[in-house]
Amino acid sequence: MNTTTKKKILFLVTKGNCGGAQRYVFDVATALPKEKFEAVVYCGEGDALPEKLAGAGIRCARVPSLGREVGSADFAAFREIFQLLKTEQPDILHLSSSKAAALGACAAVLYKQSRRFGRDPDRFTSGLKTIFTVHGWPFNEPRPFVERVAIFLLSWLTALLSHEVIVICSADRRSAERLPFIHKKTRLIHNGIEPFAVMERIVAREAFAPHASADTVLIVTIAELTKNKGLAHALRAVATLAHEQNLPPFQYVIIGEGELRQELEKIISEKNLASFAHLVGFVPDAKTLLSGADIFILPSLKEGLPYVLLEAGAAGVPVVATNVGGISDIISDMESGMLIRAKREKEIADALRFLLTNHKKRDAFGAALKQKVFADFSFEKMLAATIAAYES
Repeated sequence: MNTTTKKKILFLVTKGNCGGAQRYVFDVATALPKEKFEAVVYCGEGDALPEKLAGAGIRCARVPSLGREVGSADFAAFREIFQLLKTEQPDILHLSSSKAAALGACAAVLYKQSRRFGRDPDRFTSGLKTIFTVHGWPFNEPRPFVERVAIFLLSWLTALLSHEVIVICSADRRSAERLPFIHKKTRLIHNGIEPFAVMERIVAREAFAPHASADTVLIVTIAELTKNKGLAHALRAVATLAHEQNLPPFQYVIIGEGELRQELEKIISEKNLASFAHLVGFVPDAKTLLSGADIFILPSLKEGLPYVLLEAGAAGVPVVATNVGGISDIISDMESGMLIRAKREKEIADALRFLLTNHKKRDAFGAALKQKVFADFSFEKMLAATIAAYES
């Protein structure tokens, strides 16, 4: 166990890419007061997070066998996590993302027992605290029933073995309240962001839509190209709008990269959307381009509390989003944006049509969301609540 006055926080996350859980780990690890905490991060595959942490002066190392898919490599990953606990001897193990959390919570129990019953009495400790941050309960995802039951039991076990469970949205807190013995150890801490600078509007539009005219309405999504983001449904909705009369000129721009790129390219080709929809790939610090967007859409099937919606709100962009996870914590339907049901392509098309033809509503929704984000989702508030969880 760490014997200095500082507390060592070991963050464990499944992947080292640039998703929401990784953003959470980066933001917290780099903002902790250096005089009180020492942060170290471990992750599986992916280079974006380790590179960003290195640039910020935070040590980051790999768990070589840790991956998203369930398989025989998980046994090796468990051993590696157990070994790194022995090596690092943290005061707090902070778990993010379901796979890393399940393995980490179990490894922490074994680690504490091995210390308790070790031959050297000086190695005894009961001080390791395990904190599990839930970025959307995975058993709420659309999966086969048997798979959901198995994931439910594993998620419950992870929470049970953790000392505290942080949920980032009201929907996840309600789910936690239905888990036996979990309610009293659960605390709600919304994600938060700091104010950020954006590009001039004309420069931002030129960056991701160089051929768009000045009167073209730009509909934008920033997301990983994965099934959970529901981008195929958005493209099919855009395809219905592309053939309608009396709509202003528009383009749909998707910023991000991922395993569904070929599938999305196929939809664009089959629906003849080459002049309406564009996959521009990964763009570093894409939030600075939001000043060029007229409408932001997030058609996700599953979410926690998405940073990208907070960023869209901070930039004053009106939002269309599916009512999943914690999105309703951010968006009030027809007050600060429009909420729709997941997978409902007609609802996506109807919402986009409404905003395409109602400039005043776009302005009103964007202004209301901006006010809400700065009032309720500050990073300072999030960090203070997280530190309180460490010190409780």
